Amino acid sequence: RKTMDWIHNVLNIVAPPFILLLLCLFLPLFRLPKLLISFLRSFFFTEDVAGKVVVITGAASGIGEQLAYEYARRRARLVLADIRGKTLTKVADTCREIGSPDTVTVTADVTDVNDCKRIVDSAISHFRRLDHLVSNAGIASVSRVEEYV
Repeated sequence: RKTMDWIHNVLNIVAPPFILLLLCLFLPLFRLPKLLISFLRSFFFTEDVAGKVVVITGAASGIGEQLAYEYARRRARLVLADIRGKTLTKVADTCREIGSPDTVTVTADVTDVNDCKRIVDSAISHFRRLDHLVSNAGIASVSRVEEYV
């Protein structure tokens, strides 16, 4: 019994640092190939979006705005949609300055099916095609917890 207690105490002291050391040594070896493949894929297989038509919903602020700027830098033609029309116009102007050859704005509410159709129809009628659709608009509802129970 004393021998087993002694072995148990030694393992409690030795095993955790040993396992941590093994993790530090071998985990990077397992992750390195995936990291290398990811880097090579992003370096060699980037899509050229210059001239492609991209629809971005929720483009007046936040992630949608930054996506619009990134696509504009890559010379994509943009259809920007958001419920806030004035802010959207400023984003569209910036996109044109950055490098988008043509930018269209659509003030629309993505919770309305007809507005969603109007966004796509605007892209098709203006550019005659649609290559990418970034569905970024967020929908928030404010209500009391009791309404869900």
